[in-house]
Amino acid sequence: MKINVSEIKRSHGLSQRLRLEDWGSVAEMELTAPLVVDLKLSNVGSRILVEGNLQTRVRVACSRCAVDYDEWLDVRVDEQFLPHDSPELPQGEDLDFEQLSLFTYENDVIEIDEVIRQNLVASLPCRPLCAEACKGLCSRCGANLNEKACECEAEPYLDPRWGALAELQDRAQSGTV
Repeated sequence: MKINVSEIKRSHGLSQRLRLEDWGSVAEMELTAPLVVDLKLSNVGSRILVEGNLQTRVRVACSRCAVDYDEWLDVRVDEQFLPHDSPELPQGEDLDFEQLSLFTYENDVIEIDEVIRQNLVASLPCRPLCAEACKGLCSRCGANLNEKACECEAEPYLDPRWGALAELQDRAQSGTV
């Protein structure tokens, strides 16, 4: 979505509110609820400050059992835009995090889609869990332990890489070493 900021740029301190109840889709994500965008764009000198909130539900896979579930996201947005030809834009290779996180715009038009996408992606949990008590998958047969107990638990498991050592131990116990 493109937002014209020519009115905001006319005077320091001017702002514009952007509130949308159903944004649409976001690349890399399956939204399961409308994306609510509530942003305020403000003129803070040479920069346009974009701050506000994003709210939606997104489909993710549990990191333990691999079952898809819906994760609620309530994301705080706080980003800055500089004109693409601004002398304030950082140059060189030795840039800090704040300098790398600046967005640019041209012809008084801000493209807000990338800000929304990056903020939503950054807010996704690193290890999503469908439930705190999720038991995950059986490491041997792959059964979902939340749904049923697998047969693997009844028999002791020996990693095949230790087979030679187990055989040596059996022979030592039987006295044939």
